[in-house]
Amino acid sequence: MLSKIIDSIQPRHIGLLAMCGLAFLYMALFRYDSYGIEEGAARALLINWSIIDQIANATPLFGMPDLRALMFIFLDIHWAGSLAAAKVFTMFMVFATALMLYRWGEYNDNAETSTIATALLLIAPITIMQIDSISSGVFLLFCFICSFWLEKMYSEGKRTLAGSAFMLIVMSAFAVSLHPMGLALPIALMLLWLPKKNTPDDVKKRRNLIIGIVISTILLLIMRWGWTGLEEQGGYLASLGAALTGSPILQASPPIGYGLIIASLLGFTIATYIYRRYFELFSLTLVIACFIGLFRPDTSWALMALTCVLFLGLPMLTALHRKTGIQNLMGQRGLILILIVVCTSVFTSADKHYRMISQLKLKSDTDYLIASAAAIANTPNSEFIIASQWPARTMLATKRDVLPLPPQRILKDASIFSEKTTGITHFMFNPNTPENKALSRISISLGHQMEAIELLPAGVIIQVNRNQTN
Repeated sequence: MLSKIIDSIQPRHIGLLAMCGLAFLYMALFRYDSYGIEEGAARALLINWSIIDQIANATPLFGMPDLRALMFIFLDIHWAGSLAAAKVFTMFMVFATALMLYRWGEYNDNAETSTIATALLLIAPITIMQIDSISSGVFLLFCFICSFWLEKMYSEGKRTLAGSAFMLIVMSAFAVSLHPMGLALPIALMLLWLPKKNTPDDVKKRRNLIIGIVISTILLLIMRWGWTGLEEQGGYLASLGAALTGSPILQASPPIGYGLIIASLLGFTIATYIYRRYFELFSLTLVIACFIGLFRPDTSWALMALTCVLFLGLPMLTALHRKTGIQNLMGQRGLILILIVVCTSVFTSADKHYRMISQLKLKSDTDYLIASAAAIANTPNSEFIIASQWPARTMLATKRDVLPLPPQRILKDASIFSEKTTGITHFMFNPNTPENKALSRISISLGHQMEAIELLPAGVIIQVNRNQTN
């Protein structure tokens, strides 16, 4: 009987069991306070929670949320208000993405390199960071790999307007709403579908798909009017280095050396990919996203870069081994074995240290500023209505009504500014950013009414004393 049970166990069963164990490890590493959440994710969660609980608040004033708000609707049935549920949901999205990535690697190359790439991506520190902050990168990667399979279904299908085409348009719109790198998906679809063969069915398929992609992309760009609520960007090499070493909160200095390694591997991988000219949707989308990410080098871009190196670079490394002609283990898989040993050692060490963020209650500079606002909000018998540069994250931490910073048009005149901001007791912003220069100047000119009570590396908290006079 035992032999029959063993014979019925397939490799996929072992993989799913490993994912179950990995899920518990992930949940042990997450932080469960109100900090470390991406502003866009916090905005999407808050607008859903306010609708479910029928609470009127200022969340709609924060701007148009991305389409993560639609994904989080499924959480609101039983887990409205739970950040832990949102993180677990994001973790499941990563697992679904990993399974589809494995199938893609197996379909395009072989199961061996696909298994290695998927496993390394799942244990990479950047993946844990993205899940813990509910960042746009994991959802963006989900859109990219889903679109590959949907495009394959639509291309092989007989119908000129099928459900797969509609879902492909939805995935494209979802990606565009998340991040500038989301534009890589409609661009890749255009590049692949415009030169399609001119048979009658292909013409109709191409026309329907391209019209849908163009309309949805334009509508999302108009509705979002730029990408607000994105993660704060860092330097190029610092962001890439975080993919290997983990959260910058734990780093005494930016991991420039590790970033240089990833940048070199990424450049070699993309150059080889372009030279080979084997273009299909997922790989082309990933490469274009890496180029677009150069304009905003955050950790979502670092996740795309690491995915590109693993899923496009490992097959190239395997092919390089074959060309050597050496018929032994080290000759055929030597570099891959060294890569696995080094990466697993670095990744697991960084993952182990990641739990220190939760245990020691460590925060980023911005979160320390928001925590100061939360301490002020919790002062007994205090009036507190704050206008914040990070309104959604501030609302999560303070659990009080929060407003966005006033628009630029009322910052030109002190009397108009005082009239329009009546009722606001505090302002929180970074005075060093260009968009906040006008607010910084007007707060200085109204020094008799506005007092800086917190000055931290991420910004300043200003208290308004309207009873003060010259």
